[in-house]
Amino acid sequence: MTSLKKALLGLSFVVPYVFAQDHTQCADSGSDWYTGVVGETPCRTYEQLRKLCNSEYVLGTLNPITPPDTCDDQIADCCCNSIAFGLSMLCLTCQQGIGNGNGIDAVLEGVLAYQQYLQHGTNFFCTPNTNLSFTTDIQAAVCNNNLKIHNNFYKTFWPDGQWFYTYYREQMETTNAADGNNSFTHCASTTLNVTSSSQSQSILRSESTLLSQSTSVPKSTSFSLSSITSLTESSAASATSASTLPHSTKSLTAGAIAGIAVGSLAFVGAITLFLLWLYSYRRRQIDLENSETSPTPFTISNSTVIFLAFLLLVLTKWVYSPIYVKQCWDPHAHEQSRVGRRETAQDERTEAAAT
Repeated sequence: MTSLKKALLGLSFVVPYVFAQDHTQCADSGSDWYTGVVGETPCRTYEQLRKLCNSEYVLGTLNPITPPDTCDDQIADCCCNSIAFGLSMLCLTCQQGIGNGNGIDAVLEGVLAYQQYLQHGTNFFCTPNTNLSFTTDIQAAVCNNNLKIHNNFYKTFWPDGQWFYTYYREQMETTNAADGNNSFTHCASTTLNVTSSSQSQSILRSESTLLSQSTSVPKSTSFSLSSITSLTESSAASATSASTLPHSTKSLTAGAIAGIAVGSLAFVGAITLFLLWLYSYRRRQIDLENSETSPTPFTISNSTVIFLAFLLLVLTKWVYSPIYVKQCWDPHAHEQSRVGRRETAQDERTEAAAT
């Protein structure tokens, strides 16, 4: 009786551990190449695929002798295909470990392993059977449930029922490197990155094409004399208009300059007269305070008159000198003059060459 109690007590610890064990986890890191890209182990992908048709399906320990599992669901649409069989083979290596590094193949004793997987221990094959694809309904269910089925499952299949782990792994790794780990293009939800990447690449290609077209140099360099003359004239005209246009709104006319000069002269004259009047007024005030002398009359010396006359003459000369006005208020006059002389010389050379 005591031994029976001990046995039952031991089972109470072992049974929960057995039932709670997660068979979707891998025994070692040999399947990390798959998990790192898909985001889950191949066993987890296989279980989720089977659950689409049988919600009560729970992955157990797979048979180490291939086929590792069978498609025995009454609604067999999810497992009756080469994609589910390939996932079960990857899951077998995941559960057993990578071992010698080559994984587990379905060879020799596994000949017709795929057919045995479809027959699920009977003489009848599951239906509907599809190879390298799902049925339309199952493919839609895969996409709606965000299952990531690698593109190589839609490409690789051995009709004789064999299956090779190393070949499958190397093919998928090559596809991952070529597609930038975006190898899930059978669902729109898993091709967003691929679509945006292709759009950005097409935009970059169009931009580079436009740039190459805009910077291309014509190969033909032969021109007629008339085309050279017209090209020279148009270039000179565009250069002249480009050099004169920005300054047309900034330059002042000669009349405006003369008005400013006259106003300045009048202002200077008024200030001078005011100072002379103030000086005379102060002197008269001093004389009135001194009653012994009579007020000094307001007089302007000859030197002052000569100075004012000379100042007026100089200002008048400056106001009515158009050459000086042009040079002072248009700093580009010399440059335009040189451009005009250069155009004239170029026209003369062109006419001489034409004759």
